[in-house]
Amino acid sequence: MNDRDNKVLILGIGNDIQQDVGIPVRLTRDMKDLVPAEAFDFECLFIGGLELLEYINGYEGVVFIDTIKTDQKAAGRVHVFTTGDYQETLHLSCQHDVSFKMSLEMGRKLGFIIPEKILVIGIEILDDLEFDATLSDDLKHRYNGIRTEVKNLVMNFSKSIMIRSTDQNNDQK
Repeated sequence: MNDRDNKVLILGIGNDIQQDVGIPVRLTRDMKDLVPAEAFDFECLFIGGLELLEYINGYEGVVFIDTIKTDQKAAGRVHVFTTGDYQETLHLSCQHDVSFKMSLEMGRKLGFIIPEKILVIGIEILDDLEFDATLSDDLKHRYNGIRTEVKNLVMNFSKSIMIRSTDQNNDQK
């Protein structure tokens, strides 16, 4: 058993000096105070593609928090995906690497222990080219609601993992 067994990794992908691209980093840091720390690990990165494999290897589940841009232009809207219905977010796939889904497939083939339970939360932003340490007004005004929604998603996701882990442990007895 390693220190990642039965734990969920919350992985915020973004750059906290790139205005709204930094919202995943802020949310991940806030989650440290909002969810039971013993059940979670927290990481903030600005990478995607194959580089993610070493970070997610061996976890029971992973929550990726990233940004997304859509035609809806609904700043602050929270999009939720699993690997089955995943739509590209801004950073999980790396433009100089393979796609997010391909990274997961390759990781399994290479012997990484890729979590079966993966949740992708994409926070919609309008602009990804502004540099500033603060969020845009659009996201600033919606931040508390976004944070609450993300916390609820994380907690519900982790409950489904804990139930599955308990069921598996009972089956082994």
